[in-house]
Amino acid sequence: MNLGDAKSKILLDAVERLPSPPKAVLELGTYCGYSAILLASKLQDPTARVYTLDICEDNVAIARQLIAHAGLNDRVVHVVKPLEQSMEVLITALQSQGLSSFDLVFIDHDKAFYLSDLQLLLESGLLRDGTVVVADNLLIPGAPDYREWISDSDDFQYVEHMVKLSPGANGHHRGPSGREAKSDIVGVGIYRPSSA
Repeated sequence: MNLGDAKSKILLDAVERLPSPPKAVLELGTYCGYSAILLASKLQDPTARVYTLDICEDNVAIARQLIAHAGLNDRVVHVVKPLEQSMEVLITALQSQGLSSFDLVFIDHDKAFYLSDLQLLLESGLLRDGTVVVADNLLIPGAPDYREWISDSDDFQYVEHMVKLSPGANGHHRGPSGREAKSDIVGVGIYRPSSA
């Protein structure tokens, strides 16, 4: 949802470690637009874009206002559909940029879809050798199937970053007991297909 300083640093470090400045970034889960603004502000190429998907029109309306206020309207493309219904739009948009895949994918939407959406991106060829995939909230509320799959995959170089959450901040971060969580995990995977 909203990253905070420690998680933002992990995401921006992933952008900085790309071999070249990103031209196409995919964000799954717009929420209020904070991470889209972070990502778009790091785009160096004037033709580069952040494609951000969310299924909640209210979230996207708020995000559009904040992104416009940040002066980044021309860098962010909003899609108000789930990924499985957005594939044609994304493929066409990438092709209009002369691209066929994303440089970075940031996953921060409904945790039940982390794994299936990553697999859909892989099956559709929208990830290439070197694409970085960053996933938030892997501990709280958690995406155990995603964590297990990507950790076991021969096609990803994967690390997890334990992040201490600020006390009282992000009250929506509750553990299974209902108590406020003290930490969370952000996963960073670099796609290195074993068949390449």
